[in-house]
Amino acid sequence: MTVNPSNTSSDTSTPLRMSRLARYGAVYLLVTIASLAAGLQHFVLTLPKTPDGQLQFTDGIVVMTGGQQRLDDGLVLLTGGHAGKMLISGVGEGVNRAVLVQELMLNDQQANALFCCVELDFTARDTRGNAVAARQWADQHGIQSLRLVTANYHMPRALVVFARAMPDLDLYQWPVTPADLQLERWWNNPAMLRLLTREYAKYLAETLRV
Repeated sequence: MTVNPSNTSSDTSTPLRMSRLARYGAVYLLVTIASLAAGLQHFVLTLPKTPDGQLQFTDGIVVMTGGQQRLDDGLVLLTGGHAGKMLISGVGEGVNRAVLVQELMLNDQQANALFCCVELDFTARDTRGNAVAARQWADQHGIQSLRLVTANYHMPRALVVFARAMPDLDLYQWPVTPADLQLERWWNNPAMLRLLTREYAKYLAETLRV
């Protein structure tokens, strides 16, 4: 029986090519995982902090719902004279100003500000919805500058989304650090790891979408 030399060479080279491709794929996967892990670490370490010193006055404030602390900070900014109007975006059905006064235990100054200078948005269900509602509100009132109030881990994504929706407006940030956000050894805390990984993934998705 005669063996064709060309067929033997072909048979031996195919497993070699497959092995080489597998090694390349494994290296690429490891590099990708390492890059994502490094990016997540950088994302956490560079979460925005509450500004110090004199604040820039803005025409409006947009508070994205998701915690009482955000609403408290927004009202402090408003009553402190740092903006003329405020929008609370993403309010749940059945909530009104009277309910907020009771739930937030507002003082007279804050309650008066809530009734005179705050509007409620019931349409937004996510960050993009917040940006759409804020864009409409800004156009309605001739607003040229906004300060965004939301959680510090949400702020990077919010800035990307809002900048896309309103590139002609000046945007400022007021990041709120939730009381239950424990960043010390966050990688050993399953709840913190899930929260920050999920938010980082959403931030990357919005960045790539741009």
